[in-house]
Amino acid sequence: MESRWDKEKKQSRLRVIKHLGRVKEDEHGRELVIPSQQKFDRVDRSTPVGELALFWKVAEEFDVLKSISSQIGEDEKDVSMAILVLALNQLSGRRPLTRLGEWVGETPIPRWAGVNPGKMTKDYFLSALDRISEGRGKTSYSRSVQDSLVRSWRRVIGDEPGRFFFYQDITRIRWNGGRTFWAENGYGMQNGRPHLGFGLIVSKDSLFPVMGYPVRGGETDKTTIEETLEGLSGWDGGMVTLVWDRGFVSKSNVDLAMDRGFHVLSSGLRTSCEVVEWLARYDDAKIEKREQVIALSKGKAVYYKEAVGELYGHRCKIVVLLDPDRRNRSRIERDMLIQALEEETSKKKIAVLKRELKPIVMPSKGRRGYMINQEEEETARRLDGRTLLFCTDTGMPGKDIVRTYFQKDRIEKAFRHLKGDACLAPVRYQLPGRVEAYLSVVNFIAYELIAATLWKIREHGLNTSYEDLIEEASKIHEVEFTLKDKKFHRWTHISRNLEKMLEPFKIQTLKT
Repeated sequence: MESRWDKEKKQSRLRVIKHLGRVKEDEHGRELVIPSQQKFDRVDRSTPVGELALFWKVAEEFDVLKSISSQIGEDEKDVSMAILVLALNQLSGRRPLTRLGEWVGETPIPRWAGVNPGKMTKDYFLSALDRISEGRGKTSYSRSVQDSLVRSWRRVIGDEPGRFFFYQDITRIRWNGGRTFWAENGYGMQNGRPHLGFGLIVSKDSLFPVMGYPVRGGETDKTTIEETLEGLSGWDGGMVTLVWDRGFVSKSNVDLAMDRGFHVLSSGLRTSCEVVEWLARYDDAKIEKREQVIALSKGKAVYYKEAVGELYGHRCKIVVLLDPDRRNRSRIERDMLIQALEEETSKKKIAVLKRELKPIVMPSKGRRGYMINQEEEETARRLDGRTLLFCTDTGMPGKDIVRTYFQKDRIEKAFRHLKGDACLAPVRYQLPGRVEAYLSVVNFIAYELIAATLWKIREHGLNTSYEDLIEEASKIHEVEFTLKDKKFHRWTHISRNLEKMLEPFKIQTLKT
């Protein structure tokens, strides 16, 4: 280096004349110069690598490849690699199968895994899905692969303390095409269109997936419970409580769960007379007590009254909740509608208001053609702002039941990750076996990698969100250049802040 005077800044500045290399001390304290390879003939390409490296290391830590190959045979490494690539593709933009091999060839995956991207054709991936759906006899490998993946994440994070709580729900996915075995017209948000469902069960504390399964479009949530319970029957480690959305609740389903050794925690349906009877049992004053208030998220609070009694044919812990804000809004809205009805003269508007006020407003002879049912109005006022929760485990405290139930938004967050980050929809496969393998294995793994990333963020106290971490990681590129007919790869500069953020994932070990 040499020192030169900068006339503009009026100060000396150091200028590099020649880069000799990196200076390093040996064990005797002598300085050694490590020759530099900064020169290159040409830059070939630059590829985003940070996000992919993060998920690759997570898959490595949680033995994803081994979990797949252990179930379908050690000689089926091509299948496990194809399935992992499909899952990584879900998390990084979801390219069509015809372009997947080309994409893999542009990434460091061939060097990390020692695979030949040239053989990754469309048939390569379709045959892997067929191999999963083929299974042993009449049973596909999907369930056994899921069980193997679950055993792997349990080995890494350990078992959750105390009782296991699993949240279960089903999301509906629009189908772009005609009716097939899985895609049917019928139930849910996609009512009247060909669609199918994807059911998912996640653990309470770690949010890891426990089970995933496709649901035919015409099936209601209630009809899927028997298959789910059978899939969970091999779960070891203690008693399991299933936290259900109310769409799963029926006496027959509660019976099934109890017969199979599971507890149920959910919300009671107002279509049940015994639920309505429990809801109307207490006066507001008996529920609205200082010692019976419980804070929920976002500054909300509710009052609760707990008791043990019979519900859905079983002895349960029953919790009646009262939300004063919702109660007051409901009463004001109804009173305003009744007032508007009594003052309205237009027959068309009267008909609309009567429909909105059923069953309080009843048909009646007379000039106006209706009457207010005072008994129904009183019942409605008594039920305003109230919700019934129940748990077949009578030893569970009411406050814990409330908090556990209202944490069920975790399963909804899992679906948001699947539909957003993991590109769950649309489903582009047609054959029933491929649809089942795609939903139950590929998307199961994609969500597991998201859940593992979230767990590591919490476990290591990283002051960041999942979205921000992925955005920062995506800034890391790998540059490929040629020097004397040899290929070299270098990563772009990683800031100290990002390096610290990514340290728990150990992605630096993938640098070459």
